[in-house]
Amino acid sequence: MYHFIVNPTASSGKGLHIWDKVEKVLKQEGILYEAHVQNTEEETTKLVQKLTAREVWQEQKDGLHNVKEVAVTSEETDCHLVVLGGDGTLNAVLNGIEDFEHTILSCIRTGSGNDFARNMGIDKDVEHALHGILHREKEVILDYGEITYQVEKDAAKGETQSLTRRFLISSGVGYDADICEEVSRSRMKRMLNKIHLGKLVYVAIGVKQIFTRKAADAVLCMDGGETMVVPNLFFVVGMIHEKEGGGVPFCPHADATDGKLSVCLVKGMLKWKLLLAVALVYVKKHFLFHEITEHTCESMTVKTESPQWFHMDGETPCKITEASWRCRNGLRFLM
Repeated sequence: MYHFIVNPTASSGKGLHIWDKVEKVLKQEGILYEAHVQNTEEETTKLVQKLTAREVWQEQKDGLHNVKEVAVTSEETDCHLVVLGGDGTLNAVLNGIEDFEHTILSCIRTGSGNDFARNMGIDKDVEHALHGILHREKEVILDYGEITYQVEKDAAKGETQSLTRRFLISSGVGYDADICEEVSRSRMKRMLNKIHLGKLVYVAIGVKQIFTRKAADAVLCMDGGETMVVPNLFFVVGMIHEKEGGGVPFCPHADATDGKLSVCLVKGMLKWKLLLAVALVYVKKHFLFHEITEHTCESMTVKTESPQWFHMDGETPCKITEASWRCRNGLRFLM
């Protein structure tokens, strides 16, 4: 069963227009589907939890008579989620998946950022992208990440609680998170999206943040090894894919199927060097600076001396002083 999850506000309100094109093809080909128009990420996550609950598959399997029949019909009873939205919608869907074994994810480009779709090489042409999905042209098993962090539960009592969230593209602390947080509040982004120049807002705010943000000292540990003291942490990001933030290739060697995070670490840089590095990153030459290093690991922990914004696929829930990241594998993706 195909479940189409539509973000009506994607691409400055063009989400529903793109869905009209998709639905026309589905009806022409006689495809069985359900459409779900979701207005918030919280609604999306709750919907996906219901659609992918393990109990749903178990009920379907219990209705079959033998192992052979289960094997033959498992493909038909998979829950296939097709997202018409940007990276935020995809992140909400990922965080709702209950049964990865029997859930397939696909997407059609409709958002303004589209970093995941860009990384995966999803066709911009809606009908071409849909054809690949409906005819099961290519399925891959992708990595995804998890971040665990503390949030305030009761300020009066000083109580906190631990939360774990998943990310599809990247998650980091510092500069890139500060950019994401400011972009989320920016009127400029909405205006530039209307004329298809939304990526420029990341560049403009990125330059501004070089001169306005304050770096914090930190300690970093990868795969439970030796602790690394990081003076003046500018940012550290764990990436599943090569690009984030409107197509910035912070980790050119990232492999979304290797079971590892690619980590870009920037520390102790002068502002003029940072400005030059921002220009060079677009041609993948930022590692010419010894203050910028690339690492690979299955897990890492970061502690900062003062609260810092962090992001998951561009979403910035709060500031933190400590967090742990881990790479997972097992996301079925069809394109």
